[in-house]
Amino acid sequence: MARAIVRRLDLDEPADTPFDRVLEWLGERDTFSVVQIGAFVGKTDNDPLYAFLARTLSAHPASVIVLVEPVREYFEQLREAYASFKTVKLENVAIAEEEGERDFYRLGVDPAAHGQPAWLSQLGSLDPTRMTTRWDRYEGKALSADYKAFWHEHRVVDRVACITLHQLVERNGIERLDLLQIDAEGYDYEILRTIDFSRLRPRFINYERVLLGEAEPACRAMLLKQGYVLFDWDQDTLAVLLPD
Repeated sequence: MARAIVRRLDLDEPADTPFDRVLEWLGERDTFSVVQIGAFVGKTDNDPLYAFLARTLSAHPASVIVLVEPVREYFEQLREAYASFKTVKLENVAIAEEEGERDFYRLGVDPAAHGQPAWLSQLGSLDPTRMTTRWDRYEGKALSADYKAFWHEHRVVDRVACITLHQLVERNGIERLDLLQIDAEGYDYEILRTIDFSRLRPRFINYERVLLGEAEPACRAMLLKQGYVLFDWDQDTLAVLLPD
């Protein structure tokens, strides 16, 4: 079955992405399970799951969907966006290496109200270097330095509750995870490396590749060693688990 999925990911329609094909495959199952880390407010133009869930979940009532957002302000908007999705579970936490409280660095104002792009609100992270060295390495040459200056001028630091990925999965009763979607603004590898693959082997893992920097080769090597095939697309990498 997994090899058939890989064949499907050999794209024959330019408009498709590997992630589109995974969602298509999930939609053909009787049930599926999804964890999204970094759900933000849910219904945005670049949210990878909202439209799929809105279209699909009514026909898959037994599916398990867990969406994670640590910032209370954004979490309340996420709750509103998914108010009619009775089977979706929402968690107001961050996913980290261990349970406890951590600093979370984010923009403290609505950027659109200041004439700035709305996506600046989506750059919050547990990683304090997201808007320093990581910004300079990835966005710095392509985007205006004014964005970075605006972000730092209006930055706030929240204390957020953290749990591990394994705690999240266990307390939501997920025994088999089909899709792990991560957009943690540079913290993706730190989350992925906490997985005990002898206990949890997601069928698909989609993570943001471009911000990993020097950690990217180690992330790829780890997933390849665990039996995943990797597909780079846009800013992300999709990892597909092959059978042993």
